[in-house]
Amino acid sequence: MPPGTQIASDSDMETVLEEFKQRQERRNSGGSAKYTCSVPKCKATFKRLDQLDRHEYHHTGLKKHACSYEGCDKTYSIVTHLKRHLRSTHERPEAAAKKTVKCSLDECSKMFISVSNMTRHMRETHESPRVYPCSHCSAKFSQKLKLKRHEIREHTQEYPFSCAKCSRGFYQEWQCQSHEGSCKQYECPGCPQKFDKWSLYTKHCRDTLHGRNRHRCERCDCAYDKPSDLKRHIEVKHKEAAAEEESTSFTCTEEGCGKSYSYLRNLRQHMLTSHSGRRFECQAVDCGRCFSSAQNLSKHLLRDHKDGKKKKEKEKKQAVKERLNSNPRKRRRDAGRSKHSRLSKLACLQLDKDDEEAVRERQPMALEKVTQSLKEDPIEELLAQTLVDEDEVEQE
Repeated sequence: MPPGTQIASDSDMETVLEEFKQRQERRNSGGSAKYTCSVPKCKATFKRLDQLDRHEYHHTGLKKHACSYEGCDKTYSIVTHLKRHLRSTHERPEAAAKKTVKCSLDECSKMFISVSNMTRHMRETHESPRVYPCSHCSAKFSQKLKLKRHEIREHTQEYPFSCAKCSRGFYQEWQCQSHEGSCKQYECPGCPQKFDKWSLYTKHCRDTLHGRNRHRCERCDCAYDKPSDLKRHIEVKHKEAAAEEESTSFTCTEEGCGKSYSYLRNLRQHMLTSHSGRRFECQAVDCGRCFSSAQNLSKHLLRDHKDGKKKKEKEKKQAVKERLNSNPRKRRRDAGRSKHSRLSKLACLQLDKDDEEAVRERQPMALEKVTQSLKEDPIEELLAQTLVDEDEVEQE
């Protein structure tokens, strides 16, 4: 029906509805899809460029549309947002770019550049704000991306991207790629377990053996790095059994000797010293004491025969000194000779090694060189001349 025609019957109404449906179909079709996602393994297609930009941003998380004006570092994920920035910030006059329109709601203090921006703000924020409810709980979000992350993190645990080494999940592909470059796996050499943290790996190695020489408990499967830790474990976990072992005594089997000991090593020491004739006698004059071990004998010598020890050490030092004197070191040719000449000492000069040697040997060229360096100071020059004169007298 032509525009402006009044609807007078049911047939006219059917005609209007049919034309409306045709217009909607043409609007929704819009031709075939023009844009395809550039991310590998994703074959999504879109009719509009901004839809493609929004879809690829969910893949990569990168804002690929940057402002071309110098000094402006703004970037956007959608090309239409970049165009709006160029119009409002760079292409419009400076006065028009200022925010002069206030939100019509008194409680809201936001300012906008144009009335259309303020109207969109009213519609999306105050009148009918977008709310995305969670399908698993009662939580609600103002952004669809936040809802998606909440559902993955709290409910499904199905991340769209995961690391091939440690199976850690990520929301976006660029996060996964950045993580894979620094991801490290620590494999245990004694078992197939893997750890993504060094602290967990070292704790696992401490708690297990895997070839390490550790101290194991004879009553259970516990193992410890230090004997003191094992002893503490026995005192706490196996206190009664340890008390029974301590109460067990080892008795000497020799006739007429009824001594008993708590430890077998003490009994063996007793057998060596008391019944095998193995004694440690002091060799000092007028002493004659005997001891059960070499350790006790050494303690006795330090405590009771200090003078004898000092005398022995003195004799040892004397022997070393005599040996050195019998084969003395060859004396150096320049032994006792000063490293600096008399001239350099009196004139407070710092000369090279070769110059010092030449001055010490009274070479004319060297003395003339030193004299030239001292001409600036009359006192030093007089001193140098005096030394030269003395040298001439000595030569005569």
